[in-house]
Amino acid sequence: MSSEPSISSPSNPVVCTTDDQDCDALDAQLARSWLRIAIAGVFAGQGMVFSLALNMTPPPFGSTPYWVLHGGLMFSALVVMAFLGGPLFGSTFGMLRSRRLSIEGLFTLSLVGAFVGSVVSSVTGSGSVYYEVVSVVIAIYTVGRMLSERSQARITLESEKLRERYDRANVVGNDGVVEAVSVALVAVGARVRVDPGMPFTVDGVVLSGQGYVRETALTGEPLPVVRRVGDRVRAGTWSVDGAFELKAEAIGGARELDQILQVVEDVSGQPSEMQAQANRLIQFFLPLVALVSIGTAVYWSFAGTWVQAAFNSMAVLLVACPCALGLATPVAIWQGLYRLAGLGLVSRNGTLIDALARTEHVFFDKTGTLSESQMRVTETLVADAFGAEREALLPAIRAIQARVAHPVARTLVDALPEAEAPVEVDSLHLLAGQGVSAEVVTSGVRRVVQIGEASLSEAAAAIEALCSQLIETEGKRIFVFIDGEPAVIFVLKERARAGVADLWVRLGEIQVQATVLTGDPSPQFVLPEAVALEFGLSAADKAGRLESSAQSGQFPVFVGDGINDASAMAMAGASIAMGTGADFTRSAATGQLRADQVEVLPEAITLSRNIYRRLRGNLIYAACYNVVGMSLAAAGMLHPVAASVIMLVSSFAVTARALRSRI
Repeated sequence: MSSEPSISSPSNPVVCTTDDQDCDALDAQLARSWLRIAIAGVFAGQGMVFSLALNMTPPPFGSTPYWVLHGGLMFSALVVMAFLGGPLFGSTFGMLRSRRLSIEGLFTLSLVGAFVGSVVSSVTGSGSVYYEVVSVVIAIYTVGRMLSERSQARITLESEKLRERYDRANVVGNDGVVEAVSVALVAVGARVRVDPGMPFTVDGVVLSGQGYVRETALTGEPLPVVRRVGDRVRAGTWSVDGAFELKAEAIGGARELDQILQVVEDVSGQPSEMQAQANRLIQFFLPLVALVSIGTAVYWSFAGTWVQAAFNSMAVLLVACPCALGLATPVAIWQGLYRLAGLGLVSRNGTLIDALARTEHVFFDKTGTLSESQMRVTETLVADAFGAEREALLPAIRAIQARVAHPVARTLVDALPEAEAPVEVDSLHLLAGQGVSAEVVTSGVRRVVQIGEASLSEAAAAIEALCSQLIETEGKRIFVFIDGEPAVIFVLKERARAGVADLWVRLGEIQVQATVLTGDPSPQFVLPEAVALEFGLSAADKAGRLESSAQSGQFPVFVGDGINDASAMAMAGASIAMGTGADFTRSAATGQLRADQVEVLPEAITLSRNIYRRLRGNLIYAACYNVVGMSLAAAGMLHPVAASVIMLVSSFAVTARALRSRI
């Protein structure tokens, strides 16, 4: 792995390790790229001014001012080609070597035509010059390339971060000695120890131990689940309170976590549908431009002079210059991205607009996406025997939970009242996989308080009797026992994000189907009949569901927040991550909802559809313009000067269409 990340070709994507120096080097490299683009823009603007002056009021041919101005423009074009043209020329050479056609070929062909035509005009003193086209073409190509590679670099960086986070395992030897080694060196069948608060770094089966395991990142389950002997655990999850020893079944490279990361890395470099359409068009258009230009040169070399042959063939290349779409398309996309950002949906490129415009089906993760990551208490039931102590008992429970680092504890702390006076909490200890136990003084009496699962007490009949009084029939139940007797039951449920209720109606109005995919083992989520809910899914299941939708032509979009959503995101036409989601998920996603406002999606889809229609109209306009212009140029009816003017007018017209306020 290179220690100095750089902007490179698509075949050698940017790689940034988690070392601070490497990441700083990537940012510095990107800053230098922006600086070079700015310099190219200065050269282009300056070239336009001087070219316009030369073309309108040229100095006498052969005079000192003539050669100074023409030489200066020629030098500026050469500087830009040397300064920024390397990636474009390298990609074009790779295109020729691999015998394939791409947009780089059209950019290079137009650039060469503009430069050669300008040199011919400078040397012969006949015709106009348009050296600035060289700077414009290279700057446009470089911006698009840099943005794409920056996105790829961030995905690679976050992948490396995750691999490093789960790269060490504590292997128990035959002599009982524990040694920390890389997961790549762990043999299948080896015994691995995981202490409380530490991550599982291999997939395996629990041999000993019991406790809560936080699996939200891989399953979407909002609360930790109990894992015991015989249960499977996976790399990427965390032990909350238990010490485990497990038998390794899948090690580095074969873990479910590695498979998720590999899917994302394999798919992230693939072009969007809009890019694929442009590539298919180039397969036809690039050979046509080259043949027409060559044919024009051959014809006019016999029917006229070599100067006419050069001028007319260069006019063909100028008319076919991709500047019209090269300028207008990015402008329309950037304005669209700005409008989406105003809605709270941020993206680095136009792939998101492309996918939102074409999608017929949006898939949602549930926990952390449609619901808030933290649950809420929907019912608090105090047993009649402890009703008189309610005002003292609930603050005491809060005091105990405030000392515990557990998602359930945080939920109860937020829901319960704080004691007016300090509560004395003694002998607090965790009960792995069951809850917490402590001694508190309430109403002047010291009592043992246990908070957690129903298994903390053997008073099954009393527990069942108290449960029968609950109004909430669904949700996570947290039991509180006072000296072994059931005293309080809390019911915790997921809380839907604001605007979710209206989201389904608005998606239906724009004829977009919605499906919720979750790894939760049971639904526990109320949805309208028009919205499908599929639960108990693994990361591979989600990815397969998205792949099937894509193959059926629905152009699916996936919205999620966890690591387990990343492979499904890779299979979607585009993906949207919650702003509070995992770092890797946000880097792998096409866009981010900064404020987690999923209710903006219908408006974002409508906006993207309007942008997409505008871009298709520009494509048709540019195609008609190119066909007519090339025909006139080949017939000798379009002087290179007129071709350059038409090119500028066309670029202005298409850009103006792209910038119309109502998108």
